[in-house]
Amino acid sequence: MSLSDNEPKQAWESKINWTQIVAVLAMGLTMFGIDLDPDIQQRLAVTISSLAAAITIIWRTWYTSKKIV
Repeated sequence: MSLSDNEPKQAWESKINWTQIVAVLAMGLTMFGIDLDPDIQQRLAVTISSLAAAITIIWRTWYTSKKIV
């Protein structure tokens, strides 16, 4: 078994990259852009990072486009 010789995707086409970019922007707004109660800020930061990790795992596990030849 070998992986096909398809051209790799460009970085901007990656669902995983977009997931991480959105997570970083959301974390930045949570920590530095929005004036929130520290407890809510902490809970929101943990929630965003946990969701980003879970979505990245889902993209990488079930939604890859590699074809085995």
